[in-house]
Amino acid sequence: MKNFYMKQKVFSLGEKYNIMDENQQVVYHVKGKVFSIKNKLDMFKGDELVYHLERKLFRFLPQYTLFSPDGNVVATIKKNFTFFGGKMTIDSIFGQMEILGQVWQYDFHVNKNGQEVMSVHKKWLSWGDSYQISIQEDTQEAFYVALVILIDVIFHQQKNHSSSTRH
Repeated sequence: MKNFYMKQKVFSLGEKYNIMDENQQVVYHVKGKVFSIKNKLDMFKGDELVYHLERKLFRFLPQYTLFSPDGNVVATIKKNFTFFGGKMTIDSIFGQMEILGQVWQYDFHVNKNGQEVMSVHKKWLSWGDSYQISIQEDTQEAFYVALVILIDVIFHQQKNHSSSTRH
């Protein structure tokens, strides 16, 4: 098992994340396009682009696509309509996955073929959003980190949309 820690930067233009290893060394970082309609994000390891993440437009519920640096689709993550809680499906080149647990409280697991491949736990007493990510499959670590980023973006959009409709 490999552990990572994701920290969203609080005061920044666009989405920015640092993903650190157990020694607090930045392994991955994510930068969002500030004025992008499609809510585009790029994930890097050092200076190398690892994944490009992009929101699909004109959908009632959020849907994001994860692209490899050469433009091939790696995964699609969709938020599904449910009356209670949030449910998402992940279709990827690595298989179909399901999210179990309390997604709204950021305490959940990702399962593939009935086996847990990743767990995410939010650290509540921190400046900005911070998460501990535990990955079972070391060979796909960048992919699973990208999924956590997408899940975070989807739920932030949902919270922002919900709070803006109440005013």
